[in-house]
Amino acid sequence: MRILFFLLFITAGAIAQTPAVPLNLKTLGTRSWIRLEWTGRAADQLGFKVYWSEQNRKPALPGATIGSNLQRYYIQDVKEETQYYVWLEAYNKTGSSKPLCAKVTTTKKWQLDRDELRNLDIASSSAVPDGMEVFWNDEFNDDLLNRNKWSTNYYSNIDFLKKDNLSLMLHDSLPQPGMSFNGRSIHLFTNDVVPVRSFYPASGRKISSIQTYDWRKNENYLDNSRGGYFEVRVKRSSSGKPQGVNTAFWFDSPGPDLKYYLQQGTLLDGISGIRPAGQVFEIDVFENLDAQFVLHGHVDEHGAFQHNLATDIAEGFTHVDQWVTHGVLWTPSSIKHYINGKLIKAYDNKNQIYSPNHFMNVFLGSYGAGGSVDMEVDYIRGYQWPLLKGNELPNPGFDANKNLSPWEGTGELTSDVKRNGDHALLLNPGQYIEQYVYLNHSTAYQLELWMKGKSHLEATVQNVTQVSGVLDKGSKFEVSGANNFSVKTLKFKTGSEYLNHMKTVKVRFLNTGSSTVILDDVKVSKVR
Repeated sequence: MRILFFLLFITAGAIAQTPAVPLNLKTLGTRSWIRLEWTGRAADQLGFKVYWSEQNRKPALPGATIGSNLQRYYIQDVKEETQYYVWLEAYNKTGSSKPLCAKVTTTKKWQLDRDELRNLDIASSSAVPDGMEVFWNDEFNDDLLNRNKWSTNYYSNIDFLKKDNLSLMLHDSLPQPGMSFNGRSIHLFTNDVVPVRSFYPASGRKISSIQTYDWRKNENYLDNSRGGYFEVRVKRSSSGKPQGVNTAFWFDSPGPDLKYYLQQGTLLDGISGIRPAGQVFEIDVFENLDAQFVLHGHVDEHGAFQHNLATDIAEGFTHVDQWVTHGVLWTPSSIKHYINGKLIKAYDNKNQIYSPNHFMNVFLGSYGAGGSVDMEVDYIRGYQWPLLKGNELPNPGFDANKNLSPWEGTGELTSDVKRNGDHALLLNPGQYIEQYVYLNHSTAYQLELWMKGKSHLEATVQNVTQVSGVLDKGSKFEVSGANNFSVKTLKFKTGSEYLNHMKTVKVRFLNTGSSTVILDDVKVSKVR
């Protein structure tokens, strides 16, 4: 009997164990929350205990106790740019596991999540230029808004011009957006309850919007000054007959005043305009429920808006209660917009360049008075050409794709003769290739290229005047090659621009000889 009791005691003790330590604790610290993700591995665990502190001393009591079905937790109300210590324990009726520990800093800068990008639920459309890579995105897979990427303080150039909400903006009291998350997307919505206040009291119109620039703080969350391809996947709806309905994905010039809205030569309320006439101050990739595309630009000498640079409504698409993908390709010399991967219209006249040469504020939002308006956003992704090893020229080795993009001209890819990679560029007599590129202004650069062939090559680098596309005399050389690859260099300096604006430069190669020439490994780099 004693032996049986002893065996039962030993067996019960063996069963009543604390759970195993959780695995794979992954952390992300933003300015407003810390995300914890982990893997639980005990069948008998009742849940998890989470502890955190600014000191490396585990608190006596957990800051949160959560159920066993959860393997993600958000620590909120944290201090920005502060290091925290985190402890995670699994627990059951017997007790708690040993803690799984981590250190995490609440930075104000977003960062790409490479694991997330490798496991996207929905692929981007076919409109993404071959060779571009994601440089910024939000999949909206979190349960909270990532405020390293977004501000919830809606404001724009038009609002600053009208000054309806100027005091609220300056005192950090703007109406906050209605938004909800389901772990896969974000809903931006307006209704009778949310936002609490209308943005325009006279009409009752409310706005639920997120954006990548904060006017009051003059803080930019996204440097997209080199342009790129930007795409969102959205579903839009409304009910109850709201007035002033709008759902929008758009780009606006930043603040903290009207200098980008006003054209050069205009002075209003002590603010001098810096925008060249004909350059956009706003790009509406879509607005309204018919997905109108608009380029805004013409403003008179008194600051009054005159008319759009371009407007287009694509036919043959259903936008209400349907998932639709919208994209815009913004390059140094063109703006193109896409729906579901299809090119709708290209604005690529090189003597009428609409493109901005500075960063733009990106907005996603719903607008309406009465009833309800909802825009569900699956993702937003920004793509740019990768720039490697100090080279500021996209696709320098002609290996990024089979269409030579973003190069233009009559040159041809060849795989028969090359210096590096899979391809080089072949120029027959009279053939050329060129590219418009954003560079830092007022800066000394060097163009370097490898050339094979005894023909004559003319290389030209010219500064481009915004909007008109007028080229300066530039820098040029004309050289002869040899039977083997040899390097050729050209020093040049970019023209001046406003503050940290980019300078648009045209790089061009022309075969002026009588035989074939091969080019490879082109490089544009700053002179140190």
